[in-house]
Amino acid sequence: MTRHHCRTIYTGVLLLLLLIFLASSLRTSRPQYIFDTHEHIQGLAQAEMLLAADETTGIQKTLLLPSPIETLTLNGNKSFTGYKENTDEIFRIAEKYPNRFIPLCTVSPMDPNAAEYLQECIKKGGKALKLYNGHSYYHEVFKLPLDTPRMKPIYAFAENNKIPVLYHINIINYGQELEKILKAYPNLVMSVPHYMVSSVELEKVAQLLDKYPNLYTDISFGSPEFMAAGFRRISQDPGKFAKFFNDYQDRILFGTDMVLTDNASKDQAYMEEVLTCYKNLLEERRFTCGAVSSYYEQALMDNKNSYNDCAPKEGGYCESLKKKTEIYQQRFEEITGLNGLGLSDSVLSKVYWENAVRFLEAN
Repeated sequence: MTRHHCRTIYTGVLLLLLLIFLASSLRTSRPQYIFDTHEHIQGLAQAEMLLAADETTGIQKTLLLPSPIETLTLNGNKSFTGYKENTDEIFRIAEKYPNRFIPLCTVSPMDPNAAEYLQECIKKGGKALKLYNGHSYYHEVFKLPLDTPRMKPIYAFAENNKIPVLYHINIINYGQELEKILKAYPNLVMSVPHYMVSSVELEKVAQLLDKYPNLYTDISFGSPEFMAAGFRRISQDPGKFAKFFNDYQDRILFGTDMVLTDNASKDQAYMEEVLTCYKNLLEERRFTCGAVSSYYEQALMDNKNSYNDCAPKEGGYCESLKKKTEIYQQRFEEITGLNGLGLSDSVLSKVYWENAVRFLEAN
């Protein structure tokens, strides 16, 4: 081999190494600013753990949503209580960490002074309004349509004062009620989270986004059960969801909705795990998620134990437990490795940060 050929090969190797280095550099140049727009929290102790988890996972800011006791504890009571106390608590958290946490306000449709309370909360520093009455549980509590006259002063105040609204609404159940609000208040800026509680019917979400330019959604799923099901659903058809993100890249917000309480399972390690899983879902083509695996593993073990204890085995109830066990065995095997979306840096920048800023500024 001539010296010229050696030099050519050497040059080629150097170029290859340079390309690998550049690709690696691009990989690590993912958007560094991340805004978590959906978090419920019980108190300062959880906020300090979240702050540490955010440092580890690269989250710069978090919206704190005021929560009723029923959301924080899942106590099953058909009521909407304690939200004013939790609002005061998240304001204390935001006051202590003003550069990291941003407080929201909420109201009850049953409160005759809701409009006045909201105005005072906004004056105090609330940056947006969180509403619950589109959540099927609370819809049953309030027994009022979303477009009830009780809520009209709230919607009007938010629209006139450019206060964005984060509104939990199951669009499959209450989509028509939502549209009445959006038509009556066309300048109202609203995020309906959790893929509008309808990731199973993504085309309906897309239709609403097409129809109402001030409408957003977020990527959070909520409880471990819903998170596991949602991640598995996306993993089964990542191409469909990647297209959704690319088509609506200006209207999707990053969020996790971990509902952080003094429950021992929701420690800093759990927070870091969930935040990392959501990031990997967006950034990676293939990833693992301990929170999803743990849920399906526990569900599998619970069903196995129930079936083992069931008698007689030939009975219909035992057979149903056996089928459930087989289903969870299959699901557990399916999520050993998950398919992610592998979004581009430009789309990630919008979902992670830019859309949140525009949403908070009410467009």
